[in-house]
Amino acid sequence: MTVPTPSPGRWEKWKKTEPARLACYVDPEEIARRYAGPLPGPAYVQRAADRRAAVRAVYDGLAAQRLRYETAAIDFRRFHPAEQVVRTPAEIAAQGGNCLELTLLFAGLCLARKLRALVVLLEDHALAAVWLGGDLDAVWTHGRPAERDHLVMSRGLINGAAGATAVRGALTGLVADGTYLLVECTGVTAGDDPGTRSLCRTFDEAVAEGAARTGRGSLVDLVDIAFHHRGGLYSPYAVPAPAPPPGPEGPPGAAPAPGRPGGPARPERPSALGEQALDTALRRAAAAHPVLADQLDLPHRTPEDLARLLDAADTAPVTPETRRLREVAGALTLALAAHAFVAAWMPQAAHPAALRRALLDCVADPLGLRPHGLAEHLDAAVLHRPVDDPDGRATLLRFVVRLAATAGVDIGDEAFTDWCRREGHDLATAQQLHLRFRNPADDARRRLVVHLRATTPADNRPGSADAWLVDGRGRPTHTRPTTPCPPDPEDLADVLADILEWADGILGATLLHRVDIALPARTLLHWRPEEADVGIRLGAHHQVVLHWGARIQPPGHLRRLSRQAAYRLRHVEDLGDAVYGSVDWVDPATAQNRDDFEERLGRNDYPGALGLRFAPADPDPDDLFEVLLARFPILLWQDRPVTAWPAVEEDVRDRWVTLPGGFTHAYRRAWTCADDAAPPLSRLRAVWDDEPWLAFCRTTSTHTAGIGTAADGRTRGRR
Repeated sequence: MTVPTPSPGRWEKWKKTEPARLACYVDPEEIARRYAGPLPGPAYVQRAADRRAAVRAVYDGLAAQRLRYETAAIDFRRFHPAEQVVRTPAEIAAQGGNCLELTLLFAGLCLARKLRALVVLLEDHALAAVWLGGDLDAVWTHGRPAERDHLVMSRGLINGAAGATAVRGALTGLVADGTYLLVECTGVTAGDDPGTRSLCRTFDEAVAEGAARTGRGSLVDLVDIAFHHRGGLYSPYAVPAPAPPPGPEGPPGAAPAPGRPGGPARPERPSALGEQALDTALRRAAAAHPVLADQLDLPHRTPEDLARLLDAADTAPVTPETRRLREVAGALTLALAAHAFVAAWMPQAAHPAALRRALLDCVADPLGLRPHGLAEHLDAAVLHRPVDDPDGRATLLRFVVRLAATAGVDIGDEAFTDWCRREGHDLATAQQLHLRFRNPADDARRRLVVHLRATTPADNRPGSADAWLVDGRGRPTHTRPTTPCPPDPEDLADVLADILEWADGILGATLLHRVDIALPARTLLHWRPEEADVGIRLGAHHQVVLHWGARIQPPGHLRRLSRQAAYRLRHVEDLGDAVYGSVDWVDPATAQNRDDFEERLGRNDYPGALGLRFAPADPDPDDLFEVLLARFPILLWQDRPVTAWPAVEEDVRDRWVTLPGGFTHAYRRAWTCADDAAPPLSRLRAVWDDEPWLAFCRTTSTHTAGIGTAADGRTRGRR
């Protein structure tokens, strides 16, 4: 999967050919900070039975700011018809805004209060659509689009397959039944400027005008701001700081001075996650020690506020409450410094999937933590750090070094050394961590592929073994001649041990990190290769990833179904959630109704990975398991009894970025603990045919398997 490039930090003109980039101009926290006003908080909105009233409160609160309507700003020096200047929130407050800018402002206030707001782009206008079916957390927790979203939206933009006319009709219907609310956002502007036409409208008038505008206008696109924020590719732009006045510090337009001598400027405040933890700790401490009560009134806390809070806590008696307050405030101070450093030194490393992997590496139990963005990940890491890390420094160092190793960034850079010294991190520990993280990444470029091949398509037991060493692109570099498998499945471990010895002889000092094993369908159901005794359990030192062996040369009756695998994998990798995955779970009753299930499969109700909430039958008289293996490159199924499926499915989501290797880690933990304490993930088996594996199958299927030479170790076969 191609790692997307994060949006640049600078505020720039919007390219109309990229509607999703409108998400970069919406920073809910920044907008809420500047346009606080008498607006409802997120907790109120989440409790509100009438979300229309919650949207009204946001609209009325923004209208109370008495903003002016202003036509679009034009860059006369570098004008281009496909680009548009977008004013910052501060500029809108001072100069006024046009329909697009006011809609982005309104959407930001809605998002800050957990209301899902879309930007509706018409041919010559923009307005907002607010979903009334729930709050944002309802969408993210469920992990799926809102109900009937497919009628209007597809991956955060207009459903292009349906066509603009059909989408407009569907949106009108969803407005009529109360699912969405259209809002004309120019109605929040003040109407008393001399010589100007009044655009001021009440909330009800703005809603009526929004529906009328959409009904008669030419619909161009819909932009789900929250969706693109969550994906990470279109994160909010940094709001430009005002240029410093001319003087001894520098000429006009010079960069502002850094927040600390010799270091980058820190962010203004902790993330929403950090603010919430700090607020909880402060309220408990203030309840026990009223001397801290005067610290409660700050809406946000800058690094200077945190320093004053720590000073105040130091004057209070030492109690569990004040101790916890000092721990939280101190950890968030360190996280702010780490955020400033990462954002300045290696912003390309803060990719959502990389952030998630780093967090899981630092926090033993994610406890359902699902932060978004660099700031929230850093705050989550220090707030949920291991108990043996007293202040969070060790956790932050591990987090930052893990990001650097994943991105291939050299920590020998002077900037990294300066950050370590400035923040009290140990350089020797950083070097050790970097080596520990880099080695598995280097080893993972080389895979050992083992194919335990059935003798005939109808035989589901291995009759022969082939093995290859492949590179990171799935291309074979060395081939082991075919060897027969013993008739007793218990002796397959000896075959694996011989193959490992062959691979180690070729690799020399390079350690083999991952072993891919392709098996017949029935063997997948009753044999666990990671537990094979090769002197030690195979999974103790290697990540073991399972594949469907017939993928290499599918039998005729499954070849047409097998073609679908690449399309489903594309959905999972490019269209699914890169951090939390996209798995459709099927219960036994659904699968047992074979005709209905086949109909669902045929109309692509399950576009990505498939999870089975049951153990497939063995033997399977209907060959359902093999049919599903042919269709789905990623297939999960129950291996051990499951009493709580939500816990299993949440574990899959929480640890998606670690899969498929994360299954082996879960099995290892299950080996050493009681059955009821085993990780939920260990209850599942999985076939994981990723892109390198599909590429390997395409390459290998063009050759006659098993013909190789000992001289050069490469495949030689007939085309």
